[in-house]
Amino acid sequence: MFSGVVIPSTYLLFFSGLKSGLLTFGGAYTVIPFLQNDAVVAGAWMTNQQFLDGLALSSILPAPLIIFSTFVGYVGGGPLGALAITTGIFLPAFAFTLLGHNFFEKVIENKAMHAFLDGVTAGVVGIIGITSLNLFQSAVVDLDSVIIFIVSLFLVYWLKAKWSVAVIMLVAEVIGVMAHLMYNY
Repeated sequence: MFSGVVIPSTYLLFFSGLKSGLLTFGGAYTVIPFLQNDAVVAGAWMTNQQFLDGLALSSILPAPLIIFSTFVGYVGGGPLGALAITTGIFLPAFAFTLLGHNFFEKVIENKAMHAFLDGVTAGVVGIIGITSLNLFQSAVVDLDSVIIFIVSLFLVYWLKAKWSVAVIMLVAEVIGVMAHLMYNY
């Protein structure tokens, strides 16, 4: 937490999760910009650095975006906040599956709906791109972080093994800590 922190209500956390959950039809990564806006910009219950750190750490775990959103809820409201935001994110997926199955089966065969969803997909790509640029500007701030970013990006594309992301993140973290210690002592 940081000074001037706003502690959101459990209802606000639930509705933040619900809004994010309603938008995950474009893929789980569509949640990131909305969670960042709610937690960092509008809600101010997290710093951008906390947001980035949580996002980075959750990416090495299974179901990273759900775990990350639970973390955001926990920072905002403790265990009850984590439960509220996680429930809010999962609720639309369960409701659509249980209540809307027949409707969505009909939508799949509708050509006009395919065109609409193609447009939504393009919008989602744009939102993810802008959010990625904003996060990049917050995370890559000096020569060391630029080098770590470039080498990590290269390794992610070069190594195709499932374990590579976790190892790359661990090595990048160790290098970042070592660089920090070297420059501050």
